[in-house]
Amino acid sequence: MSTLTLHVDAERWRHHIAHYVARHQGDLVPVIKGNGYGFGIPTLARESTSFNAQCVACYSADEAAAIRSQFEGDVLLLAPDSRLEEEWVIHTIAPVSKSFGDHKPKRFVIELLSPVKRHGFTLADVATALNEYSNSGRCEGLALHLPIDQKSSAVEWVSAQLTGLDGLQIAPARYQSTIWISHISADDLLSLKKSWPQLRWRVRVGTDLWLGARTSLTATSTVIDCHRISTSERVGYRQVAPGKGWLLVASGGTAQGIGLEVPTSGIKSLVKSILRLFGWNPSPYSWNGSALPFAEAPHMHNSLLYLKGENPPEVGEEIGLNVRFTTTTFDEVVFE
Repeated sequence: MSTLTLHVDAERWRHHIAHYVARHQGDLVPVIKGNGYGFGIPTLARESTSFNAQCVACYSADEAAAIRSQFEGDVLLLAPDSRLEEEWVIHTIAPVSKSFGDHKPKRFVIELLSPVKRHGFTLADVATALNEYSNSGRCEGLALHLPIDQKSSAVEWVSAQLTGLDGLQIAPARYQSTIWISHISADDLLSLKKSWPQLRWRVRVGTDLWLGARTSLTATSTVIDCHRISTSERVGYRQVAPGKGWLLVASGGTAQGIGLEVPTSGIKSLVKSILRLFGWNPSPYSWNGSALPFAEAPHMHNSLLYLKGENPPEVGEEIGLNVRFTTTTFDEVVFE
């Protein structure tokens, strides 16, 4: 069977998670969304149960339903979504939440507009939102989504928001004295706790929690087939071999996120285009520590790779794969 596999050193991975959870003393909110950071949503939901998480966060109602099959605690929806009315759901309220109509959520958090400017209320509008949604539901706190590369002090910005709320005479009791926050460093969180000891800080964490022990995770692909090729021999849909060697057919293609790139600056894109014009065609695959170039752009479910020299991998053997876990769909996750 040809597979993309995520191998997990279970002991090291869970040691990292246990350490991370302990530092937050019960106020950690694991984020489980998208492809489940490469592990899959059900797997991470089960792991959250194993360390007694009280609440997890996800993006949509569909993700929440997948989580609920493996996790019995609360689920925070990070984006406004009116499709779930169950008691275990905590909705995020923002100005785009008009889709709720007359079906106001039973439990909710109010999102404040942060420098990310994704969605959220300005300080001036928080009181109105609290009044509107508290008539039929319970506010579980205020939510802040900070930038990953906070240019100014996160402590100063967050403190300014809290001071602004005090100035508007919005008492902490109205939002259960709870702040849900993301992308905050351990040092900044400690400073905020010291400055605002009356508040509960619930920290939403995804990447640093699940992918923080990067060396405990290894991705591999399976060799589906292997062909000896000669210089200028036709390969793939429209290419010719650049020299003598081997054509490897490996599992993984665009349907699983292989070969997809994040946007880059104009200069970087130009440099890449020029290099490709002269035959530079790197891939995330490797064999015996050496990168394997694509023979052509990856197909939907497999990739054609060029290997020089002798001693190619056997059919069925695994080769290295260096990918972003958040954009890759693995066929199998193996805890070892």
